[in-house]
Amino acid sequence: MSKVLKTSYIIPDLKVVREAVNTIMECKLVVGATDTLYGIFANPFQYKCVERVYIVKKRTRKPIPLLADSIDSIMEHVVVDNKIIKFLEMIGYGPVTIILKIDHGSKIAENIHLKTFKVGFRIPASQLVRLIAKEVGGLVTGTSANISGLKPARTVNEAFSQLGNSIDLYIDSGYSPLGIGSTVIDLTEGFKVIRYGVVNPKILKKLYEMI
Repeated sequence: MSKVLKTSYIIPDLKVVREAVNTIMECKLVVGATDTLYGIFANPFQYKCVERVYIVKKRTRKPIPLLADSIDSIMEHVVVDNKIIKFLEMIGYGPVTIILKIDHGSKIAENIHLKTFKVGFRIPASQLVRLIAKEVGGLVTGTSANISGLKPARTVNEAFSQLGNSIDLYIDSGYSPLGIGSTVIDLTEGFKVIRYGVVNPKILKKLYEMI
C-alpha cells in the first residue's frame, strides 16, 4: 500500500522531506507537487530506479527530464558555455526546462537520456522538490505523475487515480499552482522550442539573444 503524507511545497516539513529522500534512495518512487504539476521523483543516478518510472507510467522510450536544486548541481553534469550559464541565472527558479548536453563522464543513468547525452533540466520554484533533490545528489526525475498519454495530475488524488499503489509515497500539497507543463527549450544547437508551456518562448528567446 502506498503511503500518503501532507506538507506544503513552499515551506515543507523536513520530516516529510527526509522520508521522501529515504524512499528515493531505496530505489522507490515518490509523487509530489512541483510548481507546474505533480511529478514522479526517482533516483536519476541508478538505472534500475529510472526503469521503475518507465514501468509505472507505461512510458515508451523517451528521455526523462530532471529537477535540480540549483544551477551548481546542473553544472556538475553539463558541457556549456558562459552564455548558457548566464541564461540559466536569468530564468532562475520556475517553469522552464532547458535541454543541455551532458558530459560523457556524468553519473546520470543512461536510461535518462537514452544515449543521446541530452537532458532536460529545470529548477522548480517548489522548495519541497529542491530540498529532496539536494539530498539525492542535486537531481531527481521530474516527469509528470500520470500514465503516459493521459491527463497530467494537479493533485495527489488525480495522480493516485492513475498510478495507484505503484507509487511508494505520495506527498499531498494540495493543488499544484500552475497546472500546466513547463516550457521546454533545447539549447544544444542554438535555440529551439520543443514544447510550449507556462512561459512564452518568445520572451525566453529575447532574453537569450540579449546575452
